[in-house]
Amino acid sequence: MRPVVFDLECFYDPKNVRGDKKPDGSPDPYTIKAMTTESYCRDKRFDIHGAAIKWSASTSPVWYDQRELSYVLKEEDWSDVFMINHHANFDQLVLSHHYNVIPAMSGCTMSMARLILGNHIGVSLDSVRSVFGFPPKITPYNLFEGKYWKDMTSAVRQQVADGAIDEVESIWKLFGILMQRGFPVEELEVVDSTIKMFTMPELIGDNNVFAKVWQDEVTRKAAMIDRLGVTKEELGSNERFISLLRSHGIEPEYKPGKPNADGSEKLIPAFAKTDPFMEELQNDEDPEVRALAEARLGAKSTLLQTRAETLGWMGSRGPLCVYLRYAGALTSRWSGGDDTNFQNWTNGSEINSAIIAPDGWLLAEPDSSQVECRLLNFCAGQWDKIEEFKSGADPYIGVASAFYKKSINKKDHPDERQLGKIVELQAGYGSGGNKIRSTVRVKSGGKILLTPAQGVEARDAYRNTHLAVVAYWKEAEHAITRMANFESWDWGAFRVRCDATNKTRRVVLPNGIEIIYDLLEYFSDPNSGDRYWRLKTRKGWVKIYGSKLVENMIQALARVVVSQAMVRLKKLGYRCKNTKHDSLWLLIPKDDRLEEHKAIILGEMSRELPWLPGCPLAAEFKVVGERYQ
Repeated sequence: MRPVVFDLECFYDPKNVRGDKKPDGSPDPYTIKAMTTESYCRDKRFDIHGAAIKWSASTSPVWYDQRELSYVLKEEDWSDVFMINHHANFDQLVLSHHYNVIPAMSGCTMSMARLILGNHIGVSLDSVRSVFGFPPKITPYNLFEGKYWKDMTSAVRQQVADGAIDEVESIWKLFGILMQRGFPVEELEVVDSTIKMFTMPELIGDNNVFAKVWQDEVTRKAAMIDRLGVTKEELGSNERFISLLRSHGIEPEYKPGKPNADGSEKLIPAFAKTDPFMEELQNDEDPEVRALAEARLGAKSTLLQTRAETLGWMGSRGPLCVYLRYAGALTSRWSGGDDTNFQNWTNGSEINSAIIAPDGWLLAEPDSSQVECRLLNFCAGQWDKIEEFKSGADPYIGVASAFYKKSINKKDHPDERQLGKIVELQAGYGSGGNKIRSTVRVKSGGKILLTPAQGVEARDAYRNTHLAVVAYWKEAEHAITRMANFESWDWGAFRVRCDATNKTRRVVLPNGIEIIYDLLEYFSDPNSGDRYWRLKTRKGWVKIYGSKLVENMIQALARVVVSQAMVRLKKLGYRCKNTKHDSLWLLIPKDDRLEEHKAIILGEMSRELPWLPGCPLAAEFKVVGERYQ
């Protein structure tokens, strides 16, 4: 495989110099900052100035203008090329969409930097260069705003070429540095699969379904707000909104506000439209929570409407490009990107049926069944629960029987058993009574309604039947203190590695990924007087405590389970088009070998882990069909 570094320079018009208009007559600036990556690359205004390419370690980068580049792209054999870009989603979508160029393997230093440096800092090329002591970029963007290649003077053209060459050389060096800093070799395959979900789109969107979903949301939103019976004044009060969230089992997140008069830090609720916390509320599985968030923000359209509209426009331009941010979450899981967020795909929504497999293929979604629950109980040493998973016994009737104080079985007590399932899968990370009540109501479709007292009883039923898990939370609480003091030790499937000299605190996963806790600190809130551990993330400061650390670690392990299965399946020829936390969207041939394909896929998804022997895994198909439904 030949490593080749590639960087495009393209036309953009952020100030709308050319006077483009949207259908409603408003100005239509052309810039990737004001558009999605997909819409920018597929826009009719798209045009390339050229590209810089570094063909090998021993050669200097070469600039090719648009005419020269067209020839090179056509004549070069890309079948053995490992193409490295800084934002590979952009460069490689351009190459596949406009030039039908698809390298054998895709690399991305932006993705790598997010894992190695942490998602609490920016990972633009300038930002990453700065971290490693490189000078700022020299590309003169201000000199070619609103200009095509033909409009530039020879002097500006040379500066564009020099800037691209400088960027390519830095990307080459950054790739080497990031690998030396510990980027796991096996994760290069994960980055490749993630990039190709976007740059090799195959799923088709049904715009009639997207339109219907948009219209149905108008009616649903109005009815939900009316049913909640919450006034505009109540929604505008931080205290009342916090109370409403807590009644649904959700603890608000905070961000730094204007400092107090004495200069000390003041925290305010993260309730702004642009705060990630509010974005997450609008994607919550509880429709009441979504409605509260939408009403608080005064949103004219719900996120489901926005998603339907975005995907509808995307579908009109071509197959659906699935943009996932590699290592976008603290746990190294993916997060959504490009204003589509395929990670938070709404279960049970009609929008699902708008996703169609290409001709000759079926869309399959294998799910790693109860993977977090299995990993949690195994890591905690809750061996009775592990034996239930191994033997095929019902893992949900134990907590149900404890709650109802009688023997429960699936045949005679389906509703009671359903509560046991919900609590078993929900309460492993320290959930309180209100959160359990909310989850039970949503997951049961409103059939099971618990009083506040019953929510606490359900919490206690879990904790009394999972003593090892509760002890694991306490062990994790102590681990936070040990990390804060820069201790290093081996902890089950994890290795904790801290360095007081370099001020690093890392939890190392079995495949070498490091979960970053460098910015862990003990905080005393000057306003409330509360004292707690907190961690700086891309969402701002978040509380960290024993059961939360356990949640982070188990979700990180689950991510490795799923990503390793994805890589194995890729090597067997199955193309992954999306991943939703614990499941994959795969294309399988529409032939007479369907059962064989399913057996192969489930076998890989449930393969025993060499780094956690004895932990029972399982998998099942949530979807197999021409549409995602």
